[in-house]
Amino acid sequence: MLIQKKRQALLALFLCLSFPSFGQCLADGDLQKAQVAKVIDGDTLYLKDGRKIRLVGINTPELDHEQGHHEAYALEAKQRLTALAGSHVYWQSAQENEDRYGRKLYYLFTKDRDSITSRLLSDGLGYRVAVPPNLKYQDCFVQAELSAREAKRGLWQYSTHWQPQAGFAVVRSTLMSITHNRGGWWLETDQDLVINIPRYAEHYWAQKDVFYLQGKMIEARGWQYQRKKRQQDRFKSVVLTVKHPQDLRRIKSSD
Repeated sequence: MLIQKKRQALLALFLCLSFPSFGQCLADGDLQKAQVAKVIDGDTLYLKDGRKIRLVGINTPELDHEQGHHEAYALEAKQRLTALAGSHVYWQSAQENEDRYGRKLYYLFTKDRDSITSRLLSDGLGYRVAVPPNLKYQDCFVQAELSAREAKRGLWQYSTHWQPQAGFAVVRSTLMSITHNRGGWWLETDQDLVINIPRYAEHYWAQKDVFYLQGKMIEARGWQYQRKKRQQDRFKSVVLTVKHPQDLRRIKSSD
């Protein structure tokens, strides 16, 4: 009986080492428990006490609540968050704990202290994003997304195709020129797009690291907007804002 138990224990250890839990990020520090009232989409939910929560570190595909024209994997992301959250979630407040829409910015966890954001990322149901100063768990989120990307799970089954429209975007492009002014860094691409590193986020980059990207192929991610163009305006139509180096990286054409 003792030998059989030892064998079972060794087998369990072997399985844990051989098949790691992709994207697992465990909570660091104390957690608060709260009852879930309603899941809105893949990265937003309401708690029973009325708080509206936006998960930190991820942006999931958009649900079209009016026309039903959902983005790919939007419904799957909502369903997955519903399953992971269950009736209760465990939360930590982010350093900057509220956004301009009045939503609470929290890191959410399961009862096993496993990060819900990392689980969504490792399932390929959202894009990692770094918005300072809320950078806790970022390194873990990077690995969670990478596991999905390498396995071509969820969103990563498809190539990213940039669209010149407002909202969250992941773009691959070549940087043609780099300038700096009171608005920060402006990185012009070979598309109708310029990437802006705002002045308040400049300190995350060394100047030489920004200039090094000129002429290189990059991948950038963040929220973009269209600016009004006057006739004969030489500026790009779309501006994508990047606030942290993890969201702007050099890539090879084969990546």
